Amino acid sequence: MPDSSKLQFLSEEDLTRIEGTARRLLDEVGIALEHTEGKEMLHGVGCRVEGGRVHIPSEVVDWTIDNVTPHRDFYNVDGSHAFRLDGQRPRFHNSGGQPFTRDVDTGHRRRANRQDIAEMSTLLDALPNVDIVIPMYSAQDVPGELLAVASTDAMLRHTRKPFSAFAIDRPEDVGYVVEMAAACCGGMEAYREHPTMYLSVSPVSPLRFTEAVTASIMAVVRSGTPFSSLPAPSLAATCPITLAGALAQQHAEILASFVMAAAANPGARVTYCSRISPIDLRSAVSSWGGPEVGIAGSCAAQLARRLGLSCDSYGFATSARSIDAQFGYERLTNALTPALGGVDILSGVASNDNLLVGSPEIAVIDNELIDLLLHIQRGCPTDDETLAFEVAREVIGGDGIFLAEQHTVNHMRRGALFVPTVSERPGSFEERGEGVAARARARAREILATHQVAPLPQGVIAQLDEIMAEARRALLD
Repeated sequence: MPDSSKLQFLSEEDLTRIEGTARRLLDEVGIALEHTEGKEMLHGVGCRVEGGRVHIPSEVVDWTIDNVTPHRDFYNVDGSHAFRLDGQRPRFHNSGGQPFTRDVDTGHRRRANRQDIAEMSTLLDALPNVDIVIPMYSAQDVPGELLAVASTDAMLRHTRKPFSAFAIDRPEDVGYVVEMAAACCGGMEAYREHPTMYLSVSPVSPLRFTEAVTASIMAVVRSGTPFSSLPAPSLAATCPITLAGALAQQHAEILASFVMAAAANPGARVTYCSRISPIDLRSAVSSWGGPEVGIAGSCAAQLARRLGLSCDSYGFATSARSIDAQFGYERLTNALTPALGGVDILSGVASNDNLLVGSPEIAVIDNELIDLLLHIQRGCPTDDETLAFEVAREVIGGDGIFLAEQHTVNHMRRGALFVPTVSERPGSFEERGEGVAARARARAREILATHQVAPLPQGVIAQLDEIMAEARRALLD
């Protein structure tokens, strides 16, 4: 039965047709697979290998769903339990891999470096509504061969929250980032029992699994690390222009990824992800501010729930280059839609300009936007306490003012009203007219000056240093 408490674009019939189309794509069209062991592995579970394509019958998809495990439990860097996805509220993480930053002191855009990853990780560690931290930037002062490993190292030294590296596209990186995560939580045995990190790999749309992508998926699941399938089809470019067609193709790409995961490591922990975006038809460039991002994320959550899986979608998405009206309405549209649709994790915190730029002040604004999303999601709880008949009878028969009543105080403390921290309200900020961006930037600077991330033990720091030294020798020579 549909969940009437959630925003739902798709009926049960719609979901059946989308999933049926995805299964037809896998069986009749197949996937392009450029990996010899991968082909043999999929053939071994019942797929047909015909030329350069592997065809995945519906019964193999059914087998796969029975042989993957929903990734729901998240652990802090030290291995302590952080939270479990329970379908009641979304969790939130930042975008990852942006090449540019908005300087926290000057407000000007510039190329990001490794120190920016450290500072943004510290800021995200401090923001209470950010649940998961990812390396924010593709640091331009790090050799490309070392980028995933060095970025993970910089992040791990500056947050204690659950975390991920950004999307993996080289299988040789997996071992190093897993070693780093294990060093922080008590060793490889402890890591395999309660993985503190998850890793994403992106199939190439439409339905292509390169040598590196396939090897990366196999390396991730064989390490015991939870795996997120992260296709990113673009409407009218690498998938059909229609959302239903795009969702069917994305669903097929995710299912094919899970077939590989289950074949490589039966029982692998997995997460369903949505990264559908429209393109600007004049420039053929992805346009992440389009409302299709949020609608697709909400629909993907329905498809994921049908499989019994959690869903991570983009939500904090905008094409705007500055913090202006466009930034506000695109960001709220694309975050609120999947949040009300029941998505489990929303991505994109702290980014703008079509995912090219990471920004400390946007991280602060998004932290407040999350408060707003959660407030809206709570809706209108209705019971004897909230209907407030007794207090209303007393106040109406008295002075008519509810402000000083204990009922008012109690519910204010429970969040009955949304109270912003950087948004302007009547009488706030002494009418200085600074604007939300300036206030958020000042708040980001204040946090960076005062927030102290709990230090890693010296033994862990020594292990991270050793892993980095080995990675430099192996990956740069």
